Amino acid sequence: MAQASRSPGGVDLLVTGGNGQLGRAVLQLARERGLRAVGVDVAEMPLERRDAIVRTVQQHAPRAVVHCGAITNVDGCEAMPVDAYLVNGLATGWIAQAAAAIDAALVYVGTDFVFDGKASAPYAPDAVPNPLSVYGGSKRLGELAVLAHGRDDFWVVRTSWVFGPGGRNFPRAILDRARSGLPLKVVTDQIGRPTMTLDLADALLDVVALRPPGGIYHAANEGECSWHGFAVEVLRAAGVGHVEVGEQTAAELQ
Repeated sequence: MAQASRSPGGVDLLVTGGNGQLGRAVLQLARERGLRAVGVDVAEMPLERRDAIVRTVQQHAPRAVVHCGAITNVDGCEAMPVDAYLVNGLATGWIAQAAAAIDAALVYVGTDFVFDGKASAPYAPDAVPNPLSVYGGSKRLGELAVLAHGRDDFWVVRTSWVFGPGGRNFPRAILDRARSGLPLKVVTDQIGRPTMTLDLADALLDVVALRPPGGIYHAANEGECSWHGFAVEVLRAAGVGHVEVGEQTAAELQ
């Protein structure tokens, strides 16, 4: 297949999921770095439509795509697996094909949910995935679609426990529940690395700028905690540390 040419008026960066908490952070920092960055979301580029994806990528003719768009609601993915695999898996493949067609680089934001969580140490990028949820499985399908191109400028960047300003996330849910007076009970036996959107966005832009070898990378903030520990720290930082946070195991939650 002949490769489409990139318009000389193309942008530096196209960010999918541009209205989401991570997409907004990527756009903010990209513009602070002096990049011509455009964000698109479902209104401009519904991920269920391959034609819309191809048209949007060709229209903006970016030098690089940062693909943040996804269905990230884990429970929602379980309830609607077809939608999850379409948006997180197949659509990621369409974006990869559209980027490759104009010789644009691609950063795909992955997740630690591609693993089963049974390891006692942080997973290495070459660890064998074993997703246990529809969300994890659909995101793994997206990874494979990106990696199948074998390009040196296609990267999968996995992260974990993402939170940031203006989004629906764990800290916001905890604060809303605490302020409503409802009881709090949070899992103690799941450990991870909470990752701030602005820090993750910086890392994603560094990948685009520094061009490491194509493949899989892990990016998360330093330090680790349980969901319970995270909740306690969120309440303390918000000045409501007096609110009691009950404990439970992941098995008890199911």
